[in-house]
Amino acid sequence: MNCSNEYEVTSDPFFRIYDPSAGESEPWYINDHAFIRGPDGTWHLFGITHTEPAAPLDEKSFAHATSPSLADGPWQKQPPALVADPAYGETLLWAPYILLHEGTYYMFYCAGSEDHARYRIRLATSTDLWTWTRAPEPLFEDGFDARDPMVIRVGDRWVMYYTATLEPSGGAHVVAYRTSKDLHHFGERRIAFRDPSSGTFGGPTESPFVVARDGGYYLFIGPRDAYSSTAVYFSDDPFHFEPSQRVGAIASHAAEVVQDADGTWYASAAGWGQGGVYLARLRWEPVKYVTVNRPAYRAIVQVAPRAALRSFVAKFPGAEPRELLASSFRATGPYLSVGAFGVTDRPGAPVQVEASADGARLALKGIPMGNEPVTLDWTFTFGEEHIDQAFTWHVAGEMTSVWESAAGLETIFPWVGDAENLRREGDVAGFGPWSLAGDEGTSLVLAYRTGSAWREDNRWFSPAQGYIAWQPLWKNGGVPLRAGTYPGGLFRMAASARGSDRGFADRIAADLNGAVV
Repeated sequence: MNCSNEYEVTSDPFFRIYDPSAGESEPWYINDHAFIRGPDGTWHLFGITHTEPAAPLDEKSFAHATSPSLADGPWQKQPPALVADPAYGETLLWAPYILLHEGTYYMFYCAGSEDHARYRIRLATSTDLWTWTRAPEPLFEDGFDARDPMVIRVGDRWVMYYTATLEPSGGAHVVAYRTSKDLHHFGERRIAFRDPSSGTFGGPTESPFVVARDGGYYLFIGPRDAYSSTAVYFSDDPFHFEPSQRVGAIASHAAEVVQDADGTWYASAAGWGQGGVYLARLRWEPVKYVTVNRPAYRAIVQVAPRAALRSFVAKFPGAEPRELLASSFRATGPYLSVGAFGVTDRPGAPVQVEASADGARLALKGIPMGNEPVTLDWTFTFGEEHIDQAFTWHVAGEMTSVWESAAGLETIFPWVGDAENLRREGDVAGFGPWSLAGDEGTSLVLAYRTGSAWREDNRWFSPAQGYIAWQPLWKNGGVPLRAGTYPGGLFRMAASARGSDRGFADRIAADLNGAVV
């Protein structure tokens, strides 16, 4: 079993520290924001602000508030720190980030532009956090609505992360970065994270924030699953994060990460209609995992603090190894839906981990499923070119409203389908021999051993998330589930270096159904 410098990141409940509407005749909001502690110990908050309702293209001033204590307050409203100045080409003021270097405070922010493909990132400096002087020219321009800058020190360089799209006119949502020696001149754009989704304004790579901890790096971005939803990704390399490396989630919009004077880590939350700025204490739990290398793939099975198949890297001849899984939606693994469709209960850490001496078999036993009276055994058998996964559900007490028990596959791919239709979306009754996710050059197959699950109700295909769910139990309104043991199915995963490779899928399914279990 492997342990590393990696943590899973969660948070305690959020509590409000600042309401910008206090003392005002109408409600106000704070959106993307920044914290910094002044030379006298006073905490300062700066952020996007406007009266409700949301008016992003009319956000033309930065809120400023101060407090003697980060978490305990009281926070006092101050005059705006900056107001958009047309003389500097500022059409709006978005997302400040502030750092202290050699006695000077540097505020990086987005100043907008009439051309959304050429949004401007600007700099203002201060020696006291009260009076700010703008640099005469923008640091750079980028799009689509490139914004939300954040800067850290990596080695001998400063690194600015910000949200953008793959092309300035649109495309895949990315976290871009540029480097600098002096905080005034930044180099060419590079990509630190590319999300499978595409678009223009908005997207799941907003508000990037990178934290260095114990030799690793953590990227916070969102909104991911909802407006107030931030995903966390881990990497040993601050310049490269993968969608499969998700290690946490917090219920926050525009999250900033801040460490108090006593060393306590907090995440913040704010946004349109949220009623102010909030904090929650961050929790960092060590991650444990098992890595398996085979000629055709490398797999990582996480066993703590939760169970998941977090990585499947294909090793195609003559090509660079390629990660095929993602983990930004539901991840690859089992889930329960009790009282409604969707994920209500996720797997925790197994009670017992058993690995064969030859490394060919790994059994995760007694995996708790949320707060339900259910545990799961999840067994992996690692072949030369494929992985077999078997699920067994153990129900300790009768349950009255189970809508889904499922095994999900989350991939990087834009196409999901099956033998009858390679471009599926939505629900399909029954299981069939195999399902496939892919693109023009790759096929990831998940084949099913016919009759290995106690039910074969439904499959759900979501191309937007590259996701396929196999649902032995799927019932609108739910069904009662008595105490007992339920086989959840045997599945085989393998990859081909050809797009829409039906022949490969047929072979994988045939081999699985001819094998001795």
